Amino acid sequence: MDPLYKDCTLLHVDADGFFAAVEQALNPALRGRPVVTGAERGIIAAASYEAKALGIKRGLQLHEAQRLCPELVILPSDYEAYSLVSRRLYAVVRRFTPLVEEYSIDEAFADLTGCGDILACPLESVAEQLRNAVSAELGFTVSVGISLTKTLSKLCSKFRKPNGQTVLRREHVPVMLKRTPVAKVWGIGPASAAKLQALGVVTAFDFTRMDEAAVLRLLHKPGHETWRELQGRRVFPLELSAKRSYDSMMKGHTFSPPNADPTFIFSEALRNMGAAMAKLRRHAHLAKEIGLSLRLKDYTGQTAGARLPCPTSHDCEAAPVLRALFDALFTPGRTYRSTLVWFGGLVAERNRQPDLFEETPQRHDYGKLDAAVDRINRRYGQNAVAPAALLDRRLKPAHSRDAAPARYDTLLRGETGRHLAIPRLTLANPV
Repeated sequence: MDPLYKDCTLLHVDADGFFAAVEQALNPALRGRPVVTGAERGIIAAASYEAKALGIKRGLQLHEAQRLCPELVILPSDYEAYSLVSRRLYAVVRRFTPLVEEYSIDEAFADLTGCGDILACPLESVAEQLRNAVSAELGFTVSVGISLTKTLSKLCSKFRKPNGQTVLRREHVPVMLKRTPVAKVWGIGPASAAKLQALGVVTAFDFTRMDEAAVLRLLHKPGHETWRELQGRRVFPLELSAKRSYDSMMKGHTFSPPNADPTFIFSEALRNMGAAMAKLRRHAHLAKEIGLSLRLKDYTGQTAGARLPCPTSHDCEAAPVLRALFDALFTPGRTYRSTLVWFGGLVAERNRQPDLFEETPQRHDYGKLDAAVDRINRRYGQNAVAPAALLDRRLKPAHSRDAAPARYDTLLRGETGRHLAIPRLTLANPV
């Protein structure tokens, strides 16, 4: 227990409207304007608070959003920029404590235990300093919650959004729980909330007053752990190391306008497969299964999966299986709008039992080829080297949604191509 902060040391930082906020930070001319991302999909992926105030929400189709707000700024998603800015956000949090869990691209947990003497300021000042540092250096706002457990701190960060902070000490926990609907508790999904509400459990406080045995019977171990966390008993530890094990990986892409050309649609699927395979290799995993999903213009879909010949992360071994799946799924004359490729049955390379008969000279050559392609693409950008079949993506008619993020239009000093993996965060926050 920290001498100054006692047991109130779990911090949660949550970026406010992250994707849209990053776009506004990169282009200060967008500040104060309703901004959404997702132009490449035709569906809103994220909305700024100015857009949310007009009733524009995630998942809304763009034409519906434009009807609500004709002056809406619609941008393509720039996930590379969001990922890089996310790392800078984590770096700011680590100035206050080294114990940081990178929970998602726009959220982090941190433990301030043992930092009281070093920081030498109240928790309210810690939260304020963190918010000010992010605003000044990254150009967007975050909300901060500090409490006894991860579940309580996450409740606190949501309590005063955007750009707010809440410190919840043990003596004030019942007050917060009484004003929190049980359905709003992190870890309580819609099905669990419905079961609790059927028993008259309306608030988080009602939930904590339930008998422990009854909670276990109704919601089993996950619900019981959340029940304990709400009572101020720390159950969920911080995950301080990077994730090392994965169950599946996938990559999908929506194209506009919808298309019926099998050559083009297969090239889209092959591009998704290549991106997912590169991620497999980056995280040192092998896949035993591959799946393909083709989504039609009317949003209905067709999906199929198959076993791979052996656990692999080689494009050359997965591509023939993908081709067979595509031939089985594709219906001539139908119009498609997206493809998605997934890999399942993943096993970490370090845990795989080597097979003498699988390690053929040909597989060794596949590995050398993949390593060379990955090395070039890391340096010069995704698909700088790619299968010739990806040239068939040019068969698609040009569309306004194909516009690349504005960040790619300007070369930085010394560049001959848009491949430097850094966002243009050179302007200080003018707010």
